[in-house]
Amino acid sequence: MVDWFDHPQANTAARKLAALLRAEPQDFAAEAVAGVRTLAVRLRELPFNAPRGARAHVRNAALRWLEDRAGEVHAWALPEGREVVLPACYAAELAPDLEAVAEQTGLDTASVVARHLASSFVVEVVGFMPGFAYLGGLDPALRLPRRASPRPRVSEGSIAIAGTQSAVYPGSTPGGWHLIGRCPLRLFNPLRSPAAVLHEGDRVRFERIEPETFAQLWSRR
Repeated sequence: MVDWFDHPQANTAARKLAALLRAEPQDFAAEAVAGVRTLAVRLRELPFNAPRGARAHVRNAALRWLEDRAGEVHAWALPEGREVVLPACYAAELAPDLEAVAEQTGLDTASVVARHLASSFVVEVVGFMPGFAYLGGLDPALRLPRRASPRPRVSEGSIAIAGTQSAVYPGSTPGGWHLIGRCPLRLFNPLRSPAAVLHEGDRVRFERIEPETFAQLWSRR
């Protein structure tokens, strides 16, 4: 694990190093997973009858490589992600927390929506559940802690905010983020290739749609 702690470019560094490991596979690495501020490297498995010291050799090789590269990663260019536009409906019946968010931030609901639409998001991490993308770049005026009491069920497609991030729930699940809208697209489908719409490093923006358009798009999923 490499941890950049509170460095302002921690997630960017993690994604850069993960991208390098994927582009230039190393013998010690089976998988590289970027986090919000960390990079986790899963070491390759060795056979049960591997020689004594083989596992320590793999770990040491990983440590040497990571210590060498992690120090220079901030000078590297970041691979350009795709631009993805997600339709978003902010109608009251699809946004159960919109009024509360407006009250807590001192804005009106129109300003909350406008600031969310104007935010430039990037997929920092994909995790929690299949296809769940943590979108960094939320307008600072909308930053709130998670709800004090999580919901036992958040509907699929719910657009949510919490802390410095936004997200779209790709499936129904418990959740503690603030729900301010809904996206009609199916963001994860195991029968599709690729199964997820959003991937690490993608640049994401939301485009407002009306309830009628939401209903039409939802019916075509």
